[in-house]
Amino acid sequence: MNIYPVILGFSSQRVHATLTLEQVLNEPYFDAADIKAVREGGFGVARIQEVSDREIAVVIACLVKGKPEDALAPFLGDSLPVDKDLLEDQRLIDTDSHEASFAAISLGSNDRDEVQHYLDAKPGFGLNLSTNEIAALQALKSSGGAGQVEALLEDMLLARYLSYRKNGLAGAKPYAREKGAAVIPGEELRKTEENMLGLHELYPDFHNAWLSYPRNMPDDIVRDDYFWVKLTIDERPAFVLSHRLVANSEEMQLVGIRDYYISHFFDVSQRVAVVTRLESGKHILIFVERAWVDYWSGFASLSKKIGHKVMNQQMEHLLENHAICGN
Repeated sequence: MNIYPVILGFSSQRVHATLTLEQVLNEPYFDAADIKAVREGGFGVARIQEVSDREIAVVIACLVKGKPEDALAPFLGDSLPVDKDLLEDQRLIDTDSHEASFAAISLGSNDRDEVQHYLDAKPGFGLNLSTNEIAALQALKSSGGAGQVEALLEDMLLARYLSYRKNGLAGAKPYAREKGAAVIPGEELRKTEENMLGLHELYPDFHNAWLSYPRNMPDDIVRDDYFWVKLTIDERPAFVLSHRLVANSEEMQLVGIRDYYISHFFDVSQRVAVVTRLESGKHILIFVERAWVDYWSGFASLSKKIGHKVMNQQMEHLLENHAICGN
């Protein structure tokens, strides 16, 4: 499942204006059939090596139809390109007044079951919470404070945002699991990013910035934004905290979106979209998404196969619906 549209299927050669389509879409990511599909105006689709059985990763490539400067427009606005069937609400966080941004979060009358999920919170897969967050919710239950769940949720999400903003991956608070186990979302993101073959050759400054954020920010980082998003996943409201970095250079424009907190079903997710010019003068877009599912129910291999298919379809639909590329 795609939350919204990480890297790359690029050749290990540094991308510049003299590279051909074949050089950019070099194996092992894209084969001859993929390159042919891209050349003819369609999508090349490849899978990159995943770092966990719980990770889903898809990379697609296509030639840009219109102006290259408009190709990444869906990723650059004051809202993220979220599947409309999943989206309930989202907000670009005002970093000078973040409390007000989080005060807009709501659990409405249709979210009564989710309020009970929070009051019944315990370590496990039902909600991604730390032990301290679970303890705070359990205290509300014992005091009969169901009406206070929304306010506590706002405080928990604000605290997670501030921790990540100050410390980057190291500040992504853990998710408590059964028997004292924990998921460390920052480490899952780090493993994924260190596996992004091509990004460190393609644009080492961005790769290093993404890993070491908020330190070592290169001069060509032109956007550094935060969002909270409310989705419907598995017929339940899910809250997501996202971070976006945008870089411009003479060779390319690059957008990275990192979901460092997701309240259930997923652990983390990342996306990167890059537009660069080819030797022919045309522009190519490479778009990658990688997500960690918190667990598989039933047959894991089948679930993962379906996940790849759904993710691929939604990535292509995003680009087609915005007339960026595709037949």
